[in-house]
Amino acid sequence: MLSIIVASSIAFGFGSFNFDSATSESDLMTSGFVIQNLKGDTVDTWISWKLAEGDILNINFVNGADYPELSNWARFVIDDTEEIEIDDSLQHKGPSGQTSTYFAGWTGALEKIAQKDTELFVPHKFNIIESKQGQGDITIEFSKLSNADGYSGYTRSIVDDSQNQILKSHIVIYDVDSLSEDSFKTILRHELGHAFGLAHSTAPEDLMHPTIQTDYPYISECNLDAIESLYDGDQSSSVVCEK
Repeated sequence: MLSIIVASSIAFGFGSFNFDSATSESDLMTSGFVIQNLKGDTVDTWISWKLAEGDILNINFVNGADYPELSNWARFVIDDTEEIEIDDSLQHKGPSGQTSTYFAGWTGALEKIAQKDTELFVPHKFNIIESKQGQGDITIEFSKLSNADGYSGYTRSIVDDSQNQILKSHIVIYDVDSLSEDSFKTILRHELGHAFGLAHSTAPEDLMHPTIQTDYPYISECNLDAIESLYDGDQSSSVVCEK
């Protein structure tokens, strides 16, 4: 089982607010110990992007030219649209035979929410560039270095608190030379959740839990409900998971 430690920071106007989350590669469940998910878990939201209808977010792999394989993995996490059905019993959400829908890529997940009638436009179209100049709404940096606090990923978002909107997000994935493809995708998937406005989930098996320790680190229906709530005007709220 993958366990990952991640962190994020949001800079507001004249001040800053920091919150930490976690992601590191280790086997936590070799004994077969499991944590059962109970109804009532929540996913917290923070601040959204405020875009005009049809706007495209530019995502820049700052040093992507130096890491072509990582760039391909990152493109998958952003662009994939496939739905994944997972038996609820595997996530301790319900009986065997009952399933929930997940997404491996953010485009597929956000396209589903964009079909809803939300107050704000949900970003779901992305233009990927590779430039060391730092252009882009979301910038992603691949780092060989280890984070001093043990984080595998870090997201810093600059926001305009007077308008309650994200202006720019910067993601760093640490220690990339030691990450497997699955671990890299999991970390980036989580960090992009922060970049789109999600905070953390209280559900241990959820992608947005502070410590990622699930065998199914995909974008969940509860994550989608939180995104829908956020872009329907509910800033800094807690969305209760239906299951």
